[in-house]
Amino acid sequence: MSEIQVNTINEYTGANGVTIDGVLLKDGEVDGVDVSAIVSGSLVKLTSATASNSSELLFDNFVDTSTYSYYHIVSENIIPVTNGASFYMTFRSGGASGSDLNGSYYNMAWQATGTSASSGFDTNNTNTNFAQIGDQISTTAGRAHNGTVKYFPSHGTVNGSYASMDFISFLSNGSIVDRHRGNYLNDTTAATGARFYMSSGNISSGSVYIYGVKKT
Repeated sequence: MSEIQVNTINEYTGANGVTIDGVLLKDGEVDGVDVSAIVSGSLVKLTSATASNSSELLFDNFVDTSTYSYYHIVSENIIPVTNGASFYMTFRSGGASGSDLNGSYYNMAWQATGTSASSGFDTNNTNTNFAQIGDQISTTAGRAHNGTVKYFPSHGTVNGSYASMDFISFLSNGSIVDRHRGNYLNDTTAATGARFYMSSGNISSGSVYIYGVKKT
């Protein structure tokens, strides 16, 4: 067997990266995955999007049940066009040609309010065709929504899809709220993506980042 020893391998033409044994290496990524995320631990950045007066942020076909146990989603500095609008998430199926998983999303929540001596459990309810993430988001500077979602998509036949949300937010009504919320869709259709949008109007600005939590 021959051996080649070099210090640097550069792209020759096309600027499309270098492929070795079917693995594409380009700009710090291996087959499109950031190498720094791979070596830093089990959390791997899969995709992201930034809104600019956007009707939605759509992510299809990122679910890989053989590699990831669940998905850690970060919503950063979400600001709506419509004052007081809430931030919604709908589970998706169908891979690259995805569609919404509609039905009754069971909603369970607990909250504590920093601007008053109140806390407790919300009345359990269901939302039709969406999971609720953030509430009454303000358009006022300094009151953007930031939070996280743990997303467990259905693998098909075994379980429904569910998501656990956590955030602290300065609501449009002046309340500062720490809220934990769970949303469950009792549908065993394999979920492959997610869609994010406002209850009313567009997303003025802000970003959503999706990370996979590796099984090993």
